[in-house]
This record gives sequence, structure tokens and C-alpha cells, in this order.
Amino acid sequence: MFGIIGLGAIGTLLAYFLNKAGHVPYVVTRTRRSKYVIKAWGLEEVVEVALVERLPPTVRYSLVAVKAYDTESALGVIAGIPVVFQNGIGGLELIKERLGVGLGAVVTYGAARAGDIVELRGLGEIILPEEAGDLADALRAGGASVKIVPDVEPYRWLKTAVNAAINPVTALLRAKNGVVLDNPYARALAEAAAREAGAVAERLGVRLPADPVEEALRVAAATRENYSSMLQDVLAGRRTEVDYINGAVVRRGREAGVEAPINYALWMAVKALEGYISDVQYRQRSEG
Repeated sequence: MFGIIGLGAIGTLLAYFLNKAGHVPYVVTRTRRSKYVIKAWGLEEVVEVALVERLPPTVRYSLVAVKAYDTESALGVIAGIPVVFQNGIGGLELIKERLGVGLGAVVTYGAARAGDIVELRGLGEIILPEEAGDLADALRAGGASVKIVPDVEPYRWLKTAVNAAINPVTALLRAKNGVVLDNPYARALAEAAAREAGAVAERLGVRLPADPVEEALRVAAATRENYSSMLQDVLAGRRTEVDYINGAVVRRGREAGVEAPINYALWMAVKALEGYISDVQYRQRSEG
């Protein structure tokens, strides 16, 4: 009944919860390893999955957990109803445009992959729309904290505002999330980015379930010792999702007539950092 596209930190976490509920999901992933392991609540467990090249037509839900910039590559392997577990704004919209169907989802659990092991680093919840009730039942049966809401969009935008505040600041400073609280300049940047994202959402008619600045500071405090996903990507020399976080705030803001200069500056700074890292890696390979 369940398929997963992408077996990074969030994909592995979803597979773990489905395993606990007695399901072995079909999985499409580029990271083919001998085994997939998750470390949760002090225990390491092997996550059971059925690797396939394309999800079979019997799948009811495709849980899309690839990075937002890889959404295009996922379109050809989706079966059933796609449920999009991604950061930022843009991936779900592309899927709905191309396939005519798609449900948003939000994950607030902290999870990170270190080598072949995904580690659960912070408790949270999975927010799903009412249309995905049986998926919610399965994840809940596997031990996940699940919230069902009539409209996921406000929660997607709230998480985007939080990510727009924390992720680029920590990536640029190469620091844990706590820097947003401890460094007054980092805090001012984060607060301004969250406030702009909230203003864009409001102009778009999205009523956020919490104040974006307060939520960003709350998340930073709760995940003080964590490395943001954007910082993890920078440290690993990978492309970040900044185009779908700060970049999306800027683009959607311009469409709605709202400027977001702090998000624009953070977007450009992270893109510059990506380019710098790529240049360094290229020179290192050439010299090696």
C-alpha cells in the first residue's frame, strides 16, 4: 500500500514508522546500500524496505521524500496519491501541476544521516491532511506522533518561515541552531527573515497557526545542539534547498507585491557559498 521515493533522513524515518506498524514499503532511491539503519531512542535498528525501480500500481500513497530540487526526477516513478514530505515551497506545486494530484505533509522530527545511519535527533510530529487518514493511521500505529488538519498549507508556510530563519544563518556561520539565540546579529537576521516570510504568507491569504518569529526562536531553542539540514548539505558539499526556502519566499512575495530583502540577501549568500564550495571541490579534484 505504501511507497517511498528517496531514502535520506526523512524517508528512512517514514520507513521506520511503517515497519513498526507491520509494513515493508516499496522504495525508489539512488542510495542503494546493503542495509538501512536508524538510531532511535538509543537503539539501532535495520529498516526493512523493498527496493524497486518504479513504484508498482498497487501502491496507494507515494511518500515523496527527495530533496525539493529532485522533484522532477520523482515524477516518473510516482504511483497512487503523492504525499510530499519536503522542505520549502515548490515541490508539491510542481507535482500537482504535472500530475494533477498531490497532498502536502510536514515533518517536525529532527533526523540526520551520518554515513549509513540515520539518527533521530529531536521529537516532533507529522502533520497530514484529512485526505490521508489511512496513511496517518499507519504512521501512528508505528509510534509516530501524527496530527490531522483540514488544511496543511498554513503548516507548510510556518515551517518554511522557520527554515528561512534558521537554515541559512546557521549554514553561513557554520554553527549549530543555538547560534540564532546566542548571537544577537544572527538572531536579528533570523527574526527578520521569519517576519518577511510571515508577511508573504499573509498576503497570499495563508493564516499561519503561530507567530513565525516566535516559532523560529522556539524551534532554535528546542534544537539548540542540532545542525540544520542546510548546514549539513554545505558541510557535505551538496546543493542546498535554499531556492525552495528563502528563494521561494522572495519569488512568491514578488508575485504578491511584497518585498523580502533579508530573504533575498540570505538566498544570494547561500548560493554564493554553494558556488564557492563547488569551485574548491573542482580545484581539489583537478590538483589531485
